[in-house]
Amino acid sequence: MLELILKLNPLALLIVGVILLILFINIVVSFSIRKKYKTLIADIEDTENQENKIFEYELFNSMIKDYKKAQNRNIEEINTLAIIEKHIHGYLKRTLLGERFLKKSVSLMIILGLVGTFYGLTLSIGELVNLLTNTSEAIIGDVNSITDGLISAVRSMSVAFVTSLFGITASIIVTIINVLFNVQDYREKVMVIAEEYLDNQLAKKGKNLETMNEDGKTNLEVAFDKFGSSIETNLKDVTSELSYRLTNSSVKMAESAEIIKDSIDKFDISLDKFNDNVRDFSEFNHHLKTNIERMSIAFEDLTENLKEHNDKSHILSLAESINKLNEKVK
Repeated sequence: MLELILKLNPLALLIVGVILLILFINIVVSFSIRKKYKTLIADIEDTENQENKIFEYELFNSMIKDYKKAQNRNIEEINTLAIIEKHIHGYLKRTLLGERFLKKSVSLMIILGLVGTFYGLTLSIGELVNLLTNTSEAIIGDVNSITDGLISAVRSMSVAFVTSLFGITASIIVTIINVLFNVQDYREKVMVIAEEYLDNQLAKKGKNLETMNEDGKTNLEVAFDKFGSSIETNLKDVTSELSYRLTNSSVKMAESAEIIKDSIDKFDISLDKFNDNVRDFSEFNHHLKTNIERMSIAFEDLTENLKEHNDKSHILSLAESINKLNEKVK
């Protein structure tokens, strides 16, 4: 392998060197990014930092500020993931650039290997064409020289595939490293932990603590206190008004009751007087009836006497009877 590498032309050596450099950078960047994300995870998972809501990295502090602003605007559904991605793209530009390099390095090394191969094949085929052109008029005795030229061209062609071999081998190594130490998984872990902290811990604390006023009460508690005070004031006003109206109504009802009682008493007195008058009227009617019956009997007697006596002598007796009747009527 070393002999093949030494036989490469300068451009092929340069391509091999670039492939090896990309492999080295890939390994270094991969472990560096992984270490970076591990540090971020340790920072956001720290219990003391979560309680104080102050982190070592400004990335998380900025996330908390934006999340609190969204809470203060009373947004019903906060897009936590958008806040996290915004600050990750803002504060981890170099890290994300390294991730993109890791993704593209595999295909880049393969492409460079193929470029070296095609370049070597092009040179080998060119040498072969020149050899055949120069020996087209050679005699049969020069067949050995032609054979040596063909072998040299084929050997150069085999050397051309060394760049592809380096590119594919390097890409395999990088792929294995990415499988074992996938930095994207670490970045997603950072995002998941940040989202869990903002939604499940900071959101709850924000509702209970961040909105406290100087008296140690939250805005919700202040609102309920104001609402309770308003209801209490309104109830007191309504109760006072009802009490005043009920008192006035009770007084008026008592006065009305007294008036009705007086009216009933007067009505009872009137009934008693009416009963007395009716009783007197009944007695008067009874006496009147009795007198009328007496008058009727007297007139009957008078009529009988007139029928029995037609002379003057009996007129005197009639006068006497009338006098008697008058006495009886009296």
